[in-house]
Amino acid sequence: MSNYTELNICDIQDPDFRSMAAELCHCVNLAMDQFENRSLSFLLMAIAKEKRRLGRQYLPTDGVLTRKVDKLPPGSVLHDLCREITTRRRTHIESFDGKTVLSLIKSCLPGYSPRLPRARKPTRREQDHQFQTGVINRRRKNGDL
Repeated sequence: MSNYTELNICDIQDPDFRSMAAELCHCVNLAMDQFENRSLSFLLMAIAKEKRRLGRQYLPTDGVLTRKVDKLPPGSVLHDLCREITTRRRTHIESFDGKTVLSLIKSCLPGYSPRLPRARKPTRREQDHQFQTGVINRRRKNGDL
């Protein structure tokens, strides 16, 4: 199984994959030529980081993103890509049966832009040390020491 999310979009010659990437760019108002030499994961990360909203109302009705996941032919590039995206989210592709490819991508999108861990609160000893060094630096600046 190929790693389709890490390959450049221009390297994959499958017409369904290319139309899916073009529909994703059209859906979030991004130019496709920005991502021609980039990977699909970079496109998904850009969509997630900029908090772009994926809307179905801007898509053609017979497009790739409006297809049902369970209707994709097994072994095709799109089926393998959907399986790869769901594996990254640690779910099974069967849990998205009856849903569209767009809804699969929308639900798995947070996996491409993980949240940063919360900043750790300094301990009491670290706070005391910072306070003491601040006092020493202020005294040195004022000429007291």
